[in-house]
Amino acid sequence: MNRFNLITLLFLLFSCSEKVSEKNEQGAIQTQTYTENQLENLQITIDTLKVDVGEELVISSAYYGFGLSEDGKSIFFSESQSSEIHEIDLAELKLLRRIPFEKDGPNRAPDFVESFDVLPNNEFLLANYAVQAIFNEEAEKIFDLKLQAEEYDGIDESLGGLYSSLAVSPDKKKAFSLPAPFGEFTEGLAVLNLENRTGKLIKLPALDLTQNFRVTFSQNGGMTTSGDMIRMEKIKDQLVIYSGSTSDIYLYDMQSDSLKHIQFNHRLAENNKTGTFKTQAGSQEERIEISAQIQKQISFYGFIWDESRQQYFRFGVKKNGLRETGEPLPDDVYLFSYDPDFNLLGEKKIEELSNVFFNGFFFDGKIYNYRPVDEDPGFVVMTLEF
Repeated sequence: MNRFNLITLLFLLFSCSEKVSEKNEQGAIQTQTYTENQLENLQITIDTLKVDVGEELVISSAYYGFGLSEDGKSIFFSESQSSEIHEIDLAELKLLRRIPFEKDGPNRAPDFVESFDVLPNNEFLLANYAVQAIFNEEAEKIFDLKLQAEEYDGIDESLGGLYSSLAVSPDKKKAFSLPAPFGEFTEGLAVLNLENRTGKLIKLPALDLTQNFRVTFSQNGGMTTSGDMIRMEKIKDQLVIYSGSTSDIYLYDMQSDSLKHIQFNHRLAENNKTGTFKTQAGSQEERIEISAQIQKQISFYGFIWDESRQQYFRFGVKKNGLRETGEPLPDDVYLFSYDPDFNLLGEKKIEELSNVFFNGFFFDGKIYNYRPVDEDPGFVVMTLEF
């Protein structure tokens, strides 16, 4: 165990404890800066935990997407190489069960899962370019989403597949995705009514700068793109839509069908990337080099909800290139904290932290990040004290 010391609306408290914000011309909420930094004296502890799989043979490196159970006591992983879902008890750190899915027939599941979500009653969203469906815990297909643009009135057919960054509302009445024509930038947020097969596309202009911090190499009809992209995560009854290029986010409320643009005002890190980079590389080597230069600026990650503290946390990172030996230099890692309304509470630059916890979740007040341990499933766990 290693020990070492160590934001959207910003929080401003007046003597009457009134929260102040102002709207800019675009209708976004312009945030104010906190007066006291919640994370000023943050200390962290890092532990590594191994999952007991018994006599089961598990390809721990094949775990892809994950989702927590309704009670938050177990986690489900999509195991991409064998078309299975594995459930792990977080308190006991034991593999509870394996749910195998069929690779053909009426209950066919994706061979490789691009989008995975856990819905109420232990139902699962599994999707890729070929299959987009909801399954029950007996691996039976109970809802075929058919997420092709031509299936939904109001959606331009040029968008093609609607399965990129896919999420489904808890009542299974709506689906949401971030579609893009092949090889192009994300068009916006697609909101799809699964009952009457209608949809709409909502633009996300505050995240358009993301396309300036991506680089593509094309060859023989294929392409490789690296850099930032627009991403989406479902937290409770809302979607958080974000980009690595900016701290700005959009919040979409699934119940009220409303979209809010939130801005931040950081003190320790820049609010967005700047500068001009080539977006088309002439070789793979050039793509890698341009991408490395882009990553030297702040990249923002998704939000993690902590039920025990009733607040959000978020990481950001700057890469510092390579040593003369070719080994990467330590990253500059930042942790930000927010209240339930996304008011910034604190920020901290964390020293000597390896590049983990950027796809994590909270359990028992601690941040868990999946990482295999001795070829078995495992977690790196961060305890926060502030």
